Amino acid sequence: TEWADIIIIAPLTATTLSKWATGNADGLVASILIANQKPLIVAPAMNNNMWLNTAVQNNFKKIKTYRNVLPLKPSKGLLACDQFGIGKIPSNEHIMLALQFIIIQNKNFNFLDLSNKSFLITGGATTEKIDFARSFTNNSSGEMGLCLAQIAQLRGAKVKYIHGPLKINGNKGEEIEKLEINNSTELNLAIKNEISDYEYLFMNAAVTDIKLKHDSSSKIPKSELFTHLKNIELVPDILKDVCRYKKNNQIFVGFCAFSGSLENLRPVIRDKLNNKNCDLIFANPIDIEGQGFGDSAQNEGWLFDKNELEFHIKKTSKLDLANKLISKIISIDK
Repeated sequence: TEWADIIIIAPLTATTLSKWATGNADGLVASILIANQKPLIVAPAMNNNMWLNTAVQNNFKKIKTYRNVLPLKPSKGLLACDQFGIGKIPSNEHIMLALQFIIIQNKNFNFLDLSNKSFLITGGATTEKIDFARSFTNNSSGEMGLCLAQIAQLRGAKVKYIHGPLKINGNKGEEIEKLEINNSTELNLAIKNEISDYEYLFMNAAVTDIKLKHDSSSKIPKSELFTHLKNIELVPDILKDVCRYKKNNQIFVGFCAFSGSLENLRPVIRDKLNNKNCDLIFANPIDIEGQGFGDSAQNEGWLFDKNELEFHIKKTSKLDLANKLISKIISIDK
């Protein structure tokens, strides 16, 4: 345990968990876990009935209180015993995410500091139909919103992610409770149905700004498209609409992708904060190479409030930015 910077135990079995939780150093693995003081990622895996056993659950609750432990929950699926249930080892992507999270924490062991918080997070692009074959949308991948959801959950929060179709690699986010929507109407309705159960709303979805008053259930001939597109209208401001339902104990955060200079952005942000009635807006530039869209892109931005706050997060990975942004937002007094 002395040479390692981080320890991962995957799978964590019921037997090893029991020894560890009770201080029984019988065997090499149990001895390492008991002696270890480094950050430790645990990924349980076992039969569904074993996982749900009261003794196992009590042991897991106990190790979750250890300050250096980042616990991952097993997932649902087909188990090695051919049963279907909870007990499947967390995916490689989720274990790697936990490893990346510990690295960006920079020796801060307070892994479950958001265990009394709840976040409703939106992300990805909405799509508006033109006709049966065509649609309006935008370049959002949904990666930034997913990073926010993953960080909040890794830090112990209750999280739900409402998103448009995700354009990301692998099985990222399979451990997050998600609801997929298609258009702005569905997004608006989903937020209103869920928002009363959450303390924070992060409105990170990239809402497509235009739609048609009347779409078509058939494909419009190319020669008639120009006439058909004269039906265009602006999509209503969803954040402004849902802010009417905001309670005193809730924090609503808007997101603004921008191009151009920060100096020109400042009055725009002030106007948005006043008109939308949200508490904070995070603005990030998308016209700089290597930033903005896609799961490999980095990001930076500025967090504004209605007073004098202008908090800058330097260019970094989206996961690191999500972690720093959440930390700053929860530090602000309501």
